[in-house]
Amino acid sequence: MVKIRVKLGTVFDDLEFFEVKMNCTKCGKCCLATQMELLPEDIERIIRLGYKLTDFALFDGEIWRLKNVDGHCIFLNPQTMDCIIYENRPIGCRLYPLVYDDAEGPYIDKECPAWNTVKQSEIDRLGKYLLLFIARSRQTNQWVRLRHGVRS
Repeated sequence: MVKIRVKLGTVFDDLEFFEVKMNCTKCGKCCLATQMELLPEDIERIIRLGYKLTDFALFDGEIWRLKNVDGHCIFLNPQTMDCIIYENRPIGCRLYPLVYDDAEGPYIDKECPAWNTVKQSEIDRLGKYLLLFIARSRQTNQWVRLRHGVRS
């Protein structure tokens, strides 16, 4: 699959930077019943792959998120447990298992079977971007309305 580059002029244009370095087993557990938030950069990249916004995303009243089908992310192939848009997957997917909690701050989600392969240096490197990620995800609805004329 071709990797799509989107340049919206934000820090989130650099996909590789946001890859959490870990020993991912590609088990697909993070793709089950996902509530992954989408950034404008994610939506634009996936649309450029040929998908319609309503095919892969839904607005929950506050945030645009990846759609689930049969209990898993729309882009998870349940037979192979592979992401069919892996090279173009959303920033939040790239950051996982690094997550944010208002009380704890950035931490590694221990639901991920490979959680213990994420080094503290990765939390330090990427943790500071999580609040920016959350803020940017809250801007997605306005961007979708302006760019794609979708009213939520």
